Amino acid sequence: MLDGRNRYLACRTVGVEPTFVTFRGSDEEALQFVIDTNTHRRHLTESQRALVAARLVGFSHGGDRAASVAGVPPMLTQRQAAERLGISERTVRDGKLVLDYAPDALAGEVERGLLAVRAAAEIIRAAGKDQALVAEYHRLRRASGSEEWYTPRHILALVAELLGEIDLDPASNPGDPWVTARQHFNRADDGLTRPWAGRVFLNPPWNAQGSPARWVAKLVDEYEEGDVTEAVCLLPARVNTSWMARLAIYPRVFVRGRLKFTDAAGDAPFPVALVYLGARVAEFTDIFSRVGNVYGYLAPASESLSAAQPGTASSTTAD
Repeated sequence: MLDGRNRYLACRTVGVEPTFVTFRGSDEEALQFVIDTNTHRRHLTESQRALVAARLVGFSHGGDRAASVAGVPPMLTQRQAAERLGISERTVRDGKLVLDYAPDALAGEVERGLLAVRAAAEIIRAAGKDQALVAEYHRLRRASGSEEWYTPRHILALVAELLGEIDLDPASNPGDPWVTARQHFNRADDGLTRPWAGRVFLNPPWNAQGSPARWVAKLVDEYEEGDVTEAVCLLPARVNTSWMARLAIYPRVFVRGRLKFTDAAGDAPFPVALVYLGARVAEFTDIFSRVGNVYGYLAPASESLSAAQPGTASSTTAD
């Protein structure tokens, strides 16, 4: 079906026999008909065009939400679909994420132009492409009406106990800062472009504002260069991600249960980890073992880094 899918569903709903017109032309002409129908006859946002492009990538097998059928190549590559719809390849990839992993409510908001495809894709990435978690994450974000995940006070108390004074909160909220620190960078300040130094607490953006990847890379770079002396970083515990792999050599605590963020309408729909960058691993272990099991990495005997202490989990290998 090249066009009229919604009209067909409406006919089925009210019991009316639909009338079909057969398109007579080549595959390329059929493809161009679909593009023209979806772009020229409708005023689509970039996000809506992303979904059209993502469907065109799988056009030859009906554009369903599953992966490509074995042995049936797509009619267009992602680059070609992006060029046809006048969007970037990244935007097409975001569209594919939505088609493949978004629950109906989330995909519907993108279809209707109510939610940016990039925002929806970041929700999916933060939830590890788990549809149940994606749905719950989306529900909580809508219920909270907020773009912020404010760190719970009891977690901040542990950070303060370990670090003493926090010198920098580089991903701070707008308005009155939630984290007590000597310096804050909010969204308008663009903390990724500024130098970081001293003792840092980082709770980076996880969804519509962006992936944690660049924030984690910035933190590790500043720490390894010696500008950041100590840091605690709060992250979704997505151990299969490249940004968590960058932190593999540093000790972390996996928080028991689901953390309740201060602005959310319920518990977080994903597990949470706090990662420590610094020399006082024993102190980190002692303090943060109150909220979960603390893990380090299996260091060679010549190295001193170890997160194992009596009463806590023993050191383990990297994620």
